[in-house]
This record gives sequence, C-alpha cells and structure tokens, in this order.
Amino acid sequence: MESSPAETGSETGTETRTSTETSTGTVTQTETQTETQTETATETPAPNESLSYDEDGNVVCEGNDPDLGCEAGETNENGTGPGFTLTGGINVTLQPVITPVYLLNLNFTYAGPIGSQASEPNGEVIKRVSVITSSTNPGKSVTFTITFENESLANAYISLKEFKNVFTGEVYTYRPTVIEFTEGDEFGRRWELHLYRYGFELYEVTGDGLVSLQNGSVGVDGADVSFTVENFSGIFPERVFMRIRLDCGSSACEERFPRRTYPSTGNFVIEAMRGWIDYHTSASYGSPDDPKLSLYVTATEDDLTFKLSFRDENEFKRAMPMRLYIDATDGGGIDWWGLITSDNFTLYDMSDNVYRESEVRVTKTSAGEVEVEFTVENIFSIIPWREFRFWFAGYYYRFPAKNNLWLDATHGVKVEEDVDKYLVVVVEDVYVRENGDSREGEIQLVSWAFPVYWEHENDWNWTYGPIYAVSYPGRRWVEAKDNSRLLYHDERAISVEHLYVNGYPIFVMPLDEAREYKKIYVHTAGWDVDDPGEYITLGAGFLVDLALGLATGEIGTAMKYGYSGAMLINQLFTGESASDFFGSRLMEAFGSKPDPVGYNAFTIDPRDDYRYGKLIEVWDFGKNLRVTYLVYEVDVPRTLRYDTLKAYLTTVSFTKDTEIGDDEYYLYARAFTHFEPVEIADVPDITAEETTGMVPAEASYRYPAGRRVVSGNKVTVRPNLLLIEHTMANVPFIYLEYNAWEEDAGKWGNDDDPMGQVAITVLLDNDALRWDEISAVPKMVWSLEFQSCGVSGGCSKAWFWVRVKGEN
Repeated sequence: MESSPAETGSETGTETRTSTETSTGTVTQTETQTETQTETATETPAPNESLSYDEDGNVVCEGNDPDLGCEAGETNENGTGPGFTLTGGINVTLQPVITPVYLLNLNFTYAGPIGSQASEPNGEVIKRVSVITSSTNPGKSVTFTITFENESLANAYISLKEFKNVFTGEVYTYRPTVIEFTEGDEFGRRWELHLYRYGFELYEVTGDGLVSLQNGSVGVDGADVSFTVENFSGIFPERVFMRIRLDCGSSACEERFPRRTYPSTGNFVIEAMRGWIDYHTSASYGSPDDPKLSLYVTATEDDLTFKLSFRDENEFKRAMPMRLYIDATDGGGIDWWGLITSDNFTLYDMSDNVYRESEVRVTKTSAGEVEVEFTVENIFSIIPWREFRFWFAGYYYRFPAKNNLWLDATHGVKVEEDVDKYLVVVVEDVYVRENGDSREGEIQLVSWAFPVYWEHENDWNWTYGPIYAVSYPGRRWVEAKDNSRLLYHDERAISVEHLYVNGYPIFVMPLDEAREYKKIYVHTAGWDVDDPGEYITLGAGFLVDLALGLATGEIGTAMKYGYSGAMLINQLFTGESASDFFGSRLMEAFGSKPDPVGYNAFTIDPRDDYRYGKLIEVWDFGKNLRVTYLVYEVDVPRTLRYDTLKAYLTTVSFTKDTEIGDDEYYLYARAFTHFEPVEIADVPDITAEETTGMVPAEASYRYPAGRRVVSGNKVTVRPNLLLIEHTMANVPFIYLEYNAWEEDAGKWGNDDDPMGQVAITVLLDNDALRWDEISAVPKMVWSLEFQSCGVSGGCSKAWFWVRVKGEN
C-alpha cells in the first residue's frame, strides 16, 4: 500500500494532515507540521466509494467508475485489479493473499481471504503447503494447495483411484496419498484424508475403522494440487497437526517414486480460524548429570522456542537471570548472546546491538517445576544454515554444566551434546602371583585387541577389524616379586572424574564404528625373561610384532577353524611348534627361552553402556595373572580442537638409592595419544586374514641421552622433556609413561636396579575438563607428583605437567 497525503507547500509552507480510522472503534488524529519546500504541489483525492463483496471475499463492482478496478457488474477475482482510491488519498491494490492478515488500519472492514504457507526446511518432493480461508467466516471452509517441486511429481503422487480396462473389463485400484491429521497427543483423535487425482475422501480413524465424514473434488494444475475441506473448524480442533504420506499408488512405480513422508521429520500445525500453517518440530535434552534442569526446543520454519524446566523454584532463583550463548559459525567463540529475565528476552550481537526481543512466560506446574519459555523470532534469517552450538549460563551457573549443546534444524530439529564419542579400553591393573623366577622376575607385558563382525556366529565367516597392539613397558621390563602389581596403582584413579586413570590404553575407536561389530576381543600375555636378547633390551618393537603375529595367527587358524586361542599361545609358551609360526628369530630375539607368566582373554560387547565406565577383572587360564580392564565411553568435546595440547616430564627426584656412595641414574619416558597403522607381522599361515595392525604413534626418550647417566646420591634433575605437543587437543586420551633405573656394574641391562615406574592415561572426557560460564572451550591444566619405588628398594618422584588450553 502507498500513502499520498494531500499537500500544500511553499517556501515557508504549512502541512496539515487529518485522518480518521474506523475498525471496532473510532480514532481521530491530527498532526500539524511545518516544512520548507522548494516547489508547490496540490493533489486532490477521489471521493470514497461503497464496496460490496461476494461470499469468497471478492470485490463486486457496481457503476462505471474505473477507479474500482473493474466494470459494472463484474467481479474483481481473487481480490486483484488496478485498484481504487480511499479518502485521504490512499491507493489500494488487492493482491492474492499469501501471508496472514491480522489487522488493517483502513476505513473499511477487510473481508477477503486469509491464509499462509509453510515448508519443511531442506525438504524434498514438495515445495510448500498453503491454506486459505475466508475472513468473514474463518475455518468454515479451508482450501489446501500442495505445491510439488515439478509437475511430474504431482502426477506421480496424486494417482487415480481406479482404472478400468475397457477391453477386458478388469478394474485396477490404486493406493492414495494420505494426509494425516492428529490432535498431537499419542492417544488423541486422528483423521485421514485420502487424496486422489479427481477427488478426496475424509475419514475419522476410530477403534472400529475409518468413518467417512465428507468427500470433495481435487484440482491439479501443473505442480499445484488443491482441494477444499468444508466445515473444517467443526471437524477439527482449533489447533491440528498434519503430515502427508506420499504414495505413487502401486508397487510398479515405487522404484522411481518411493513412498515418503512430508515433512520427513516433524509436522505442520494448522490453526484454521486465523488461516495459519507452519512447520513444527521439537526436541528435548536432559542429562542425569544435570537433573535440576531440562530443555525443550520447538522449531518452525523461521523461529525457535526454548523452554527451560527447572526442578523447583529454588533452582529457578539460583539460575536467573540467565544468558544464552550461541556459537553460530562453529569457531569456538560467541557470535550472539541473549539475556533472559523473568519478563523479557533480548538477543544481542557481540557489539551489543539488539537484534530480537520477545516476552518471557514463566509458569509453575502442579509438580512444583518452574518453566521459562521464550521465542527467538526469525532466528534462521540470521543463522540461515540452521545449526549452531549453544549453552546457557548464569552467575556461577552453567547448563549443561560440563558440555555444550549442538542444535541441528536442517531436517527436523535435534539437540545433542557437542561431543565425539569413543570407546576406550585401558589395561588398568596387572597382578601376578608367581613371577616365573626364583628371585625377582623381569616381566614384559603385551596386550592386543581387535573387533569382529559376523552375520551368523557359528558359520565362522567373520569380518575382522584392525588389530591394536601395545607393549609395557616401552623400554626394558618390570622387576617384580611374587604376589605383586606390575603397574603403578592409585586407588582413586579408576574414573574420568579423577585427573587420570591407572594403566595403558589398548583399544580406541569411534563409538558408532565400534558398535558396528559384534564383539571386541582383548588379550594380555606376560613373560619372564632371564637373559634378554638385544631386541627386547632396547625396545618393545618385538613384543608389538609378537602381538600382531599372535593375533593374525589366531584369526587365521584358531578362530577360523574353531580352535581355542589359548592353544596357540600355549605353543609359544612351551616352545612346541613355535618356530612354525614365527621362525627361528623367536628364540634369537628373546635371548633365551621365556618363562610364561600368564595369558588371558575376554570379549567386550560394544553395544553395552559404558558411559560411567566398567572395571572388568580377568584371570588367566592358570590363575596366575590377573588383569583388570577399564572400559569407558569417552565423550570428547568438539571444541577441544580450539585448544592446544602439551605434556611434559618436568622434574625427577631420586629420593632413595640402592647402594653406598654415589649412584648412576637414567630414565625412560614415553607418551602417545593415538594409534597408527603398520604392516602386519609376517605370519607363515596361508589362512591368515588380511587386516590392519595399529600401534602407538609414540614419542619416547632416554634421559640423559645416549648411555650417559646422572651421578649422585639423592639427586633432582629437570629434564623438561616435551612428550606431547598438538596444535589441536581433540583426542580421547593422553598416555604418559616413566621408568627410572640405577646402573650397576656388570653386563648392560639385567643387573640394573629399578627406581620406580609410572603408567597413567588421561581421558579427555567432558567430565574431566574445566568449564567456564562464558566459554565454549574447556581447559585442563595440572602438574602432579608421582612417587614410586622399585623392587630393589630404590625410589623416585616424577612430575608430569599437562596443559590443554588455548594459546590466547
């Protein structure tokens, strides 16, 4: 509409504007304004005309006045025409109504059609659905128009009801496209409208079947399919939900035009009394870690409605006022923030410019919960990609407390924790009854794990995932007496709520990928090596090769043909036929025949719930070696990629020596955060499966470098070894290992005395990190002292420093 008020101007002119409005009352307004003009203009309005309308709201013209936009006796169809002029010089042109009309501040009562349209964001097949009803009797009859993406889709999904072959007399019937209407409740009333090419049938769904309510005609015009439901407000409630089940009519066409639902997620909500339709979908989020608050979100085509449900009024008062923080660009920062009070919601950009405002509704339920509800209108005009990271915060208050949320409204709406989930298995504790030696045993451990999938378990036609292999320690061995632990152990360190957990990781895989397998097989074996060969003395590479060889031999022979995996391990322990699997290199590498300490195996069901961790204790077959495994679902915040990761071995103090006089000390350190693929060990077994070996992508150090030592009695050194450095910290774990030695005279290696060993795994789970109220990026910064002693009595302290933090 355009307004052209009468003007009389001069160089020092005065403009007087008077208008009178009539709707349900009368408003009189007078303005006087003085303006400076450079020219004079006079415009005289035409007199107001009397308008009449037909039952559909179209203008019926009488007389010959061309300003009415039609000739005498003709109908201005659909409310269109050149226009007409009202008192005050207001030129009016009626156009087809697309959006709802709630109020017209003109000098007549609007009597045309009212309506709106809606579509599923990123939907397929259908472009939009429109509804139109009369404003004089809204809801009495409602016209629906379904607009397909093209004409061929409209012809395919709106089929004939039946077809008769005139030559054979055979009648073919076709399935309809069905429009479902519901009250929205699970046990509420339901209706179905069966849509055919030349007509529709409306039914109510009852316990006795379909009850016919009415039928009507259907018009197909290109990609538009239209029909009118009479007495709509008398049949349906004031607010009704709708979905369309598209069907091409027969199985013959389903390959080209498969059955589908529109919208694919969510539904449309219709309020016929105001000619309104909108896309509607909802989601909720609640966490057992945050039982005092839950969230409900409703998304439409343009808006988002948030409802926060507080457990009680005390929690509501503690949290309010709150702020909503939005990271719309997935950059780890804040792009928009909203202030939530008990009365209003205001959305700001980061320059504190106001972009959206709305009312806040606070209600108290009969159960004592307090609900805070507000709508961010037209939010998808400023975030058109319809997904973003967000969280809520108050004064020393954060929701979720240790997480961010990710909202995805691209197809329906989902609210999920903003994490990547991993399944991690850690060798948490190893206990040995007899060490395999008359004195202290020199024990080496190796663990391996691999996932397996099958369609039918007993047919042995299995698919194997990658084989993970880890040895412990990374250098040398663990000296142990009978009835002792082989790993550093802290009774508290069995949960992510602690800063670390005991032991070394043996398996890590994205949770969704792990759940594609049926089982995960986990093994640990130990040997006492009296006279180690050079390969074992210098590193654990042989043990990793050995684990991979055992696994591939086990896959190729033992499992495939139903033999026990223990038999193959026993062959290695006893030396029987061991060379058939690994060649003569086996004994050369060991230096002498190894004494078995134990071997155990167990399976994990990856579909079990490991969110809070599970400790699984497994004895070996001879009841000599007990291994405790910790299985955890680690939720890694995606925003950790905006942190850097560093881990140091900063300081070592040798606190108790083993000899009189000065000693000669040295140490090894190892760290890794992930596994990397390697070639499988050469196992001469023609039945072996082809798969991938995964070994730690580790960094290892000796201090001092080479074969140098640190001399002294009680000595403190500061090696400041940078064990790990990543520019992005989004990894599920950090493994840190330390073992110290005091060098004795004699043969290199076996005569040296252990001064303590440490093996810990830091799980970068969201619960283990520190979260701030105004940041999406968590942190972890700590420096801890670890004290340990060797079996010979020497002791040391090691300080690890871990920093997970942004550079700025």
